[in-house]
Amino acid sequence: MFFVRQILLTVFTLTTTFSLGQIPKYLFNEVTEETYNTKDFTSDVKPIKQRIGVYHFGESEGEWDFVILQNEDSLNIQIWNGTWATNLYTKKQCWQRQCKTFNKVSVEGNKILFGEYSGLFTAHKYENKTTNALLLFCDPIEERNYGKDSAEVGHYSTSIDIFYDDKERYQLSINVQPDNYFKGKTKQELKIMRNTIYANYGLIFQAGGEMEKYFRKKDWYNPFLKDVSNCLTDIEKKNIQAIARLEQQ
Repeated sequence: MFFVRQILLTVFTLTTTFSLGQIPKYLFNEVTEETYNTKDFTSDVKPIKQRIGVYHFGESEGEWDFVILQNEDSLNIQIWNGTWATNLYTKKQCWQRQCKTFNKVSVEGNKILFGEYSGLFTAHKYENKTTNALLLFCDPIEERNYGKDSAEVGHYSTSIDIFYDDKERYQLSINVQPDNYFKGKTKQELKIMRNTIYANYGLIFQAGGEMEKYFRKKDWYNPFLKDVSNCLTDIEKKNIQAIARLEQQ
C-alpha cells in the first residue's frame, strides 16, 4: 500500500509540475479585462537573480505589486496593494497601503510556489520588445486560485532598490545586516530602527507613548493594524533579533 501511495504521489507531482510549466490558454488583466495572446509568451528557465524585482499587476486603484526579495539562499514575497480608508489621526480618507508576506517560497525551474499559490516566469514579446513577465495562477489578495488553464499577467516594473528607495524606512527590509552595521548606534537609535519596521506596515503604537509620538510626525506613517507580525519577512525578523540582542547589552 505504501509503495502504491508513493507511485500515485510521484505521478501527481510530475503532472502538476508539467501543467504549471505550460503557458495557459487564457491570459488576462483582471482589472482592465484585457486579454493576451499566448503566442506572445515564452517560458525559459533563467537564474533566479534575473527574476528578483517588482512585477506590476492591475491598473489604477486596482493595481498592486508583487515583490520578490532575496534572503541569502531563500526568497521572500511581498504583495503590496492599497485601499481608501480613514486616517486614525486626521479622520480623513487616505490611500492606505497594505502588505501580504510569504516567507516559504520555492522556485522549481521557471515556476514559483508560495503558500497555496503558484506562478510562472515568462518573457512577453509585444511590438518587437521583449520584457520579463510573471503569470499568476491565483489572486493572492482575494486569496483564491483561478480556474484551470487561466492566469493573470504581470510585468516587471522596477528593481528592489528603487521600490524600497527610502533608506530610512527600508534599510532593514531588503538586506540582513551584520552586527557591525549597527556599531556606534545608541540604544535609542536602535529602538527607532527596530520600530520603523513595524511602522512601515501600519502598526498602532501605544497612544501617547514614545514611539507613537515619534512616528506620528512622519508623513508616511498611517497606523491601522494592532499586529503586523504576519507582514514581517525573514530578512526583517533576523534584523529585529540582532537589534533586540544589542539593545540588551
